Amino acid sequence: MSELIDYYSKHWSLNKVEKITETYTGYIYKVDSEYGPAVLKIFTEVGVKDEAGGSVFLRACSGNGSVSLYEYDEKAQLMEYLSGQNLYEYSKNGREDEATLVFVNIIKKNHKAQVIEDREKLTTLVDLFRLFDRLNPPENLNSTFKKAKVLSKYLLSTQTEEVLLHGDLHHENVLKNKSGEYVGFDPKGMIGDPAYELGTTLKNPWGYPEVSQDIEMFKKRAETFSAELSLPLDRIIGFAFIHLCLSIGWAIEDGFEYPHQESLVKKVEKLL
Repeated sequence: MSELIDYYSKHWSLNKVEKITETYTGYIYKVDSEYGPAVLKIFTEVGVKDEAGGSVFLRACSGNGSVSLYEYDEKAQLMEYLSGQNLYEYSKNGREDEATLVFVNIIKKNHKAQVIEDREKLTTLVDLFRLFDRLNPPENLNSTFKKAKVLSKYLLSTQTEEVLLHGDLHHENVLKNKSGEYVGFDPKGMIGDPAYELGTTLKNPWGYPEVSQDIEMFKKRAETFSAELSLPLDRIIGFAFIHLCLSIGWAIEDGFEYPHQESLVKKVEKLL
């Protein structure tokens, strides 16, 4: 890792490299750069594959509703440094309506972006939904997964447009930029039906189940997204249901527990 830090420090003229954290996809550092304070993310082997779509997304957005990407290659990204509190600050203070409108503003800007280069690096919904063909769900969720598989085929067949999708837009992935505007970061980089974007958002705030597990709050937020983004409510709820099943499937494949998703998916299933 020290060799890569030395390489990017010279290649991108970086100073004062301070480690912030590390994840399964990358090592995160705060640095000084010619652009000002910035974040250097050096990918792990998993990140090299998983983050390619994120770079495409950030380039396409050009800082509109997203963190600005200054430099990148297949192994690293140099991005704008974001600070302050994430959208949990609204969740913990009973201001979820305001958080919802922040998401609306970000999504409107993201979905206007045009993908010109490297579109093939973006994950499609067809790619995601293949999970339903390969996974054997637990018996208590078998009927739920069957319903999600049928619904996923229907929603794909009735899709009328594809837009650039963040793919992981939730409360912890939103911070303020230097202009004081909330923007999204750490995108998966996807392309597909605009209503799919809300699946992750409605599954959260994970850390505040009094919001995310409240089905009346779920409906209220979904209705706001529908009205503000001019998206059919049934498609928002349908994709949210599918995304929860996908989230359970990914947890099963990775050996993690999934009580949050299982509890919520049963409630959302009743709204279909």
